[in-house]
Amino acid sequence: MSVLETKKLTFLDIRPVPSSIGRAKNLRDVLLLNNKFSVCLPYEIGFLKNATVFDANCNNLTGPIPHSFACLTKIKIPNLAKNKFYGPVPEMVCKLPNLQNLPLSGNYFTQVGPECRKLIWLKRLDVRKNCILGLPNQRTAEQCREFFSKTRQCPNEESLTIVPCSNNYCNAAAKFDQQSPVAPPPPRIYDALSPQNKF
Repeated sequence: MSVLETKKLTFLDIRPVPSSIGRAKNLRDVLLLNNKFSVCLPYEIGFLKNATVFDANCNNLTGPIPHSFACLTKIKIPNLAKNKFYGPVPEMVCKLPNLQNLPLSGNYFTQVGPECRKLIWLKRLDVRKNCILGLPNQRTAEQCREFFSKTRQCPNEESLTIVPCSNNYCNAAAKFDQQSPVAPPPPRIYDALSPQNKF
């Protein structure tokens, strides 16, 4: 928590993906690539309004893309390729105003809507090696069947539809907090990283 609440923090390369990441509001570059993360992304990512790069390429991240990605209006390249994401690609993500490129290849997405199809046609959205019927260069039916034969669900999947920049955010968040049976973990202290400490 001490690290994430640092006011001048603009660059973060971390190993876990805590929900408290949303408190690091000045972050511009979030690099989570080439780790072995196997969790669902928290909706609190939508609080990173200054982020221009979000790179989580080459992990085992799973679940649907949180709708809160729609709040990242400065984002240029949210790289979620080579993970285990599934479900539809949210249309609101494909409509981000500064989006230059959206790499989603090597996942298990099943649907893309009209806005996302425009980006595919413009070669700005890469959805190769997914499970989207009717599109070329997808995974085999057997690979998709095997993946979806196992029950998959994020622990707080209802929260993934929360959009912090929307008008009804407070109501949606309050409703989720009332339903959530899991207490948050105790905060970690990073005071040992203070320059005053001598080792």
